[in-house]
Amino acid sequence: MQFLSIEFAVFFLVFFPIYWLFGNSRHIQNILLLAAGVGSLFVINEMFAVILAVYTLLIYAIAINIYTDQRRSPDKEKAGKGWLIVGIVFGIGQLAFFKYSDFFRLAMPESIRDSMADLIMPLGISYYTFQSLAYLNAVYKRRIHLLRWNELLLYLSFFPTLTSGPIWRADTMKTIAGEHAGAYEQLRSVKPRQIIRPALAISLILLGIVKKWCLAGNLGDSFVDPIFENPLQYDCFSVLLAVYGYSVQLFLDFSGYTDLAIGIAMLLGFQLPPNFMQPFLAHNLREFWARWHISLSTWVRDYIYIPLGGNRKGFFRMQLNLLVAMALSGIWHGAGLTYLIWGLLHGLGLVLLNFGDRIFGGKNRLAQNIYGRYLGIFSTITFVSFVFIVFRAPSLSDAALVLEGIFHNPNSILIPPLSVALCAAAMILALIGYRELLHIFDGFVHFLERTKVEYWVLPITLVLLFVIVVAPSGVPGFIYASF
Repeated sequence: MQFLSIEFAVFFLVFFPIYWLFGNSRHIQNILLLAAGVGSLFVINEMFAVILAVYTLLIYAIAINIYTDQRRSPDKEKAGKGWLIVGIVFGIGQLAFFKYSDFFRLAMPESIRDSMADLIMPLGISYYTFQSLAYLNAVYKRRIHLLRWNELLLYLSFFPTLTSGPIWRADTMKTIAGEHAGAYEQLRSVKPRQIIRPALAISLILLGIVKKWCLAGNLGDSFVDPIFENPLQYDCFSVLLAVYGYSVQLFLDFSGYTDLAIGIAMLLGFQLPPNFMQPFLAHNLREFWARWHISLSTWVRDYIYIPLGGNRKGFFRMQLNLLVAMALSGIWHGAGLTYLIWGLLHGLGLVLLNFGDRIFGGKNRLAQNIYGRYLGIFSTITFVSFVFIVFRAPSLSDAALVLEGIFHNPNSILIPPLSVALCAAAMILALIGYRELLHIFDGFVHFLERTKVEYWVLPITLVLLFVIVVAPSGVPGFIYASF
């Protein structure tokens, strides 16, 4: 079930009161959450639920073996490492099997290719695989104890995060926003759960709906998607704005989902980690990745970049580690060559940034005055947006057409169309006034917190009516659900 659907709305309106009817029993609440997560997979495709259940059982067994080895050799520093490696190979192997089967199929002879059965990628496999590997690492590092099999299955099938994250770790997680409690602590807490800041939770859900359905939906349907499909039919200004517009659309789409997931989890008594922290106000690429898709970027940092050596083995080795980590981050999104190139370009951008810091004597020198900071923000947004051309394009030739539409466009004109100019002005004003928009959101939250709950129906209804009037027709899907 998609969050933005009548089916999910009906499900949650029924599930929510039943869930809190057993507010004094964490055990029963966990059973309900488990049934909701696995049940939703089963309704979509029963094999998705079976695959996740079997996968969870095997990860559970591997975690037990890690724990057993450490109990047998409590003084041995690397006790259980062999089983950790088995778990990593198994997790990455099953992810590659389902996610990249079509890519490997193309390399097969045609006679073999035709006889191979089509594989459907299980829903949420990228997210629960990364969560399971983080769980095994946390057990190996002795940061947490073992989860029971049903608790592990609940953790991996938690329905707010299943489709598009954020990647919810079992142990604590450090980000630019601070330290965040992991799933182990929240699932195992003996204290009765409580709704976490209900006014903020409701506001995040409404914000996510507006971001995804109204803003991202209209921007994609009426502007970005048509131009990317036929870039040479539009003038260069329109194509260029669509390039910047896609970055905005992707941000609104994905951060909108994150707002929904975090808000729903808060209503269930769980706190998920943040996934976005004003990424378009980043003044360099390093800061951008500290603020964009935070749960993935920190996962790549902690489980790929640092194990490769991080910055501990010299400056030049650090650059190689960055390239490898970002390339693998690109491949995580899909098996296409475009995703690999997208990751490598970001890795190269980070490498060049590090060389610049070394040459000019220190980090963030450009941002030491206001004009340099604005230049850094503009440069970062431009780099990210142009690299997203490769990310969005089905092939390199399609990406080349978009670039041709900007730099060698037969339909180029001196003055942009009024609609393009207005759209550009709206995006620039939103960027300039982004902090003020956040203040408006905070004001709405405080308004709800000062208002009796029974009166919340009026502002909530007004927001939903606005969505119904302004949003494009149809139930929108989430872009990152395909990853």
